[in-house]
Amino acid sequence: MEKIIEASIVPCRNSVHRCKETTTYGYQSSSHEKLCAYIPCSCPLPNCNYIGSYTDLKSHARSSHSRDEDYLIPFALNQSLIFGIDLKKKENVTVFQEEKDGDLIVVQGFKRSHGAYVTVSCISPLTPGLRNFSCSLAKLKEHATLRLGFMVKKIQKVGVLQEGEEPKDGFMLIPSYMLTTDHLKMQICIGSEYKYIHI
Repeated sequence: MEKIIEASIVPCRNSVHRCKETTTYGYQSSSHEKLCAYIPCSCPLPNCNYIGSYTDLKSHARSSHSRDEDYLIPFALNQSLIFGIDLKKKENVTVFQEEKDGDLIVVQGFKRSHGAYVTVSCISPLTPGLRNFSCSLAKLKEHATLRLGFMVKKIQKVGVLQEGEEPKDGFMLIPSYMLTTDHLKMQICIGSEYKYIHI
């Protein structure tokens, strides 16, 4: 009976999102699904429950949210943008959409007693061959600038840090002495691959 189950060919669980892959039941199935290009990705914009494939999500954001200028900001690779983060907001999400290919970059801010975390993520599957991004992120203040370059992590859904929780990667920690208000003036520049990890 075990050999029959191991030899069973099953469709990818993402077949509802147009994945045509079939795998043998068990390990091969789970390893494909972790890297599947059709893994469901959730729309990162507030009050939107859309879930679809990576490609469909990019089209959805462009067609359904192009007028949400407070939350969806178009960007071009290697061009700096200045934007604000209001740490008092409950849903503190700013989404940038790449003008050409439509990739979605999500920036979130989380206030803590020792400062603030600003995370940068890309809504994307972990599929090899899909573009990777790096960014230069800067906290701008009248007489000081804090700047950091790092790889943008890939996620399929935006999460919220619980009180006391810290991000593991893809973030900047802004010390409390640089926080004069709950509004952060930030600058971001996003590039392909490793362009901004050594700034």
